[in-house]
Amino acid sequence: MSQVILDPYDHEFHWDPYPYYRAARELDPVYYYEPGGFWLLTKWDDVNRAFRDHKTFINTGALALEKDANEKLPYPLFLASDPPEHTRQRGILAPLMMPAALSRLEAYARERTLELMRPHLPTGRLDIVADLACYLPMDVISRLINVPIADRDTVRGFADDLIARADKQTDLSERNVAGYMGLARYFEEHTARHAAGPRGDDLLGAMLRAQEQGRMTHLEVVGNLILLAIAGNETTTKLIGNMAYRLWEHPDQRRLLADDPTLLPKAVEEILRFDGSSHILVRRVGVDVTVRGKNLKKGDRVGLCVISANRDADKFPDPESFDIKRGSRDHMAFGYGIHACLGAALARLETRVAFEEIMRLIPDYQIEESGLKRAHNPNVRGFTHIPTTFAPVRP
Repeated sequence: MSQVILDPYDHEFHWDPYPYYRAARELDPVYYYEPGGFWLLTKWDDVNRAFRDHKTFINTGALALEKDANEKLPYPLFLASDPPEHTRQRGILAPLMMPAALSRLEAYARERTLELMRPHLPTGRLDIVADLACYLPMDVISRLINVPIADRDTVRGFADDLIARADKQTDLSERNVAGYMGLARYFEEHTARHAAGPRGDDLLGAMLRAQEQGRMTHLEVVGNLILLAIAGNETTTKLIGNMAYRLWEHPDQRRLLADDPTLLPKAVEEILRFDGSSHILVRRVGVDVTVRGKNLKKGDRVGLCVISANRDADKFPDPESFDIKRGSRDHMAFGYGIHACLGAALARLETRVAFEEIMRLIPDYQIEESGLKRAHNPNVRGFTHIPTTFAPVRP
């Protein structure tokens, strides 16, 4: 019997999973989660191997940790595919997600950040997630997939419903499925509205052109729009919140950043390593494999615990210290290998821009701990509310 308890569906676990992960790395690094029927890998070397060995640890059928996900969430997402299907679809999307292509969004991201902050500055109160971070990423990704302003709250609401988990909930709920199908209906109608129109130079235009050329199916287009609405929204929202919390928790690091804003790119990398929002990424076992003496069978589901791997002392010196000067880019917050997150550059851009303005306008914000609230999901970890106070700022 393992001396370790890891429960990615336990709401208490979400508040501070790191001591449990440290125990798992030391005592039971290949952990079997009995209630959900899947494995959890917690060591850097094992998680990195799984990312690199994409024939042993496959993405096909690895849509989510829940065993009923593939039946209840029917649209194909390129995230849950392997070469050659994955290569074909990634090749269509990747050129538009590179830093140079995304640079044109920086001005909009800054303008939107200021629009969201401005009404709150004279009041001395701002909820960094509910007033800012929950809107900014959705607004930016909406520019790439042509979701009009009037529809963005609806789309974000569906995504929130999809990821929400009740305490100890190990299967998908009616709310989760309804959120997914709400996104599916919306994007079915969205693609139909744009079917006969001009093709823009954004992600929606690229996918619709690919569909016309026979390089992407209609179901793949809708599935990837669902994926973009979730991944382009939830993970960066939570990352901004996590960074706000950790900078407040470590005032010495916040002071370093206030004194030297050029440290911000390194600070973003450190929050990705120290407290990234992607908690667990999913794979399936493609062929029987033994990992540290444990026999994983073909078809088994595996959770790659990236936030645990990123604090592995065998990889990072003093891994439990939050050090914005560290600036390590060899973390796995965005995965690794052929399936590395397409949105990494966009998440970095949005987080950097948000904190350039936060540190310029309200660098001494204080968090009201009693008002902190968390999202609850096995894959994405972060806050839904971070209420702050600060000296009122004239807009």
